[in-house]
Amino acid sequence: MHCVLFFASKHTYRSGAIGLDELENAITNLGVDSKTVDLESIIKEADKRGNHQIDFDEFCEVMQKMTEKNRNWNEIIKECFAVFDRSESGLITRKDFEYILREMGGIQNPYLIDELFTEFDVDSDGFIDYDEFAFLVKNYLTDDDIS
Repeated sequence: MHCVLFFASKHTYRSGAIGLDELENAITNLGVDSKTVDLESIIKEADKRGNHQIDFDEFCEVMQKMTEKNRNWNEIIKECFAVFDRSESGLITRKDFEYILREMGGIQNPYLIDELFTEFDVDSDGFIDYDEFAFLVKNYLTDDDIS
């Protein structure tokens, strides 16, 4: 049912299918940065009829794949965050960050560790919170890293 309502709300031209611009709008409304998604590839992959548009069934398949992919990313980010958040406080301290990088990442250079922590602690509060960590992971890992 959710797919029906979403498709109907993005289906602005009432042609029975959505094109590139409507797909971009739909993906953006799902909270995915459409600039990081190859929309033409999505249409090419999903467009079984070859009309350069996605009909309702094709749209639902695409949205299901994107939802599963997003769920996989979120699970991986949560697992990684838990490794760094050794105190289970919901925040990564500089000490925990350094410990994980030294013990698991093999990074021994304290200047590099400080530089990385400072870069990832976007709000400069002395901790890396979940949102900062999620941003870091999404920007440094690719889909191939989690496959």
